Amino acid sequence: MNDRRQPPRPFAGALLGALIVATSMVSADPAVDSILSRIYDGYDQQNACWRARSETPGGFCCLKIDRQDRIETASGQRLYVLLAGGCFDSEGKPEDTHVSTGMIGALAIGIGPNEISILAGDPRMPMGSWGTAPTDWTLVKLGPADYWGWLNTLGYTGQGRTESVYMILAPYGKRIRDLGGIKAGFDDAGACVEEDHCPSTALETKLDIDSLQLDAKVFPLLITLTGQIEGRPIAPKTWTLPFDPDSWTYVEPDDWPLAADE
Repeated sequence: MNDRRQPPRPFAGALLGALIVATSMVSADPAVDSILSRIYDGYDQQNACWRARSETPGGFCCLKIDRQDRIETASGQRLYVLLAGGCFDSEGKPEDTHVSTGMIGALAIGIGPNEISILAGDPRMPMGSWGTAPTDWTLVKLGPADYWGWLNTLGYTGQGRTESVYMILAPYGKRIRDLGGIKAGFDDAGACVEEDHCPSTALETKLDIDSLQLDAKVFPLLITLTGQIEGRPIAPKTWTLPFDPDSWTYVEPDDWPLAADE
């Protein structure tokens, strides 16, 4: 059976805490244009995107702004910009195999009275499948000291199993990194032959950010799990996923039910 990856979609509609952002804009802020023109390989007027070199020799990716947000912080104004797009080979044909990724660009930009600077960024992050990258990201506050990042849910279906993960991208030093790739959902009903009456596992989650933990460098996650395991319904339960400042990632508990379904 083909392992055809599906477009990202949230499981049970992720609920986001501490979501206080400026209005997201799809048209470019002049300050954003100023930065992007220096980072990327030029603006493609025909396809309305920023061109970035890809990992394919002679290939390129076509990135569009998925969201941009101006945030007022204690240290001044910041711009958070997330770009996403598809990739093409040296002949301009879409990369459309399941192992072909799209590309993400993520930038945290400081805006001062006399200068614009990149606080942290990664303009070329391979991500996604079938040559496309996940879109519709959300900007969230991840820590009490104006620590912000982007959240999305990535999912795919293969061999009758549907899985998804929460992808959380945030600054780490001068770069952007994934803070854990926490499992968001799992369903293996499609792997069962109907006449076998297999007891399926179907787990869904709802994510919140525990912004009341003001002494934490990065807020813990609160993930409520519902569904069934091998045909047996489970009682809804909210799990706390702490943040490990040493590895700078979120940590799944040892008995996290979704961890068994690697």
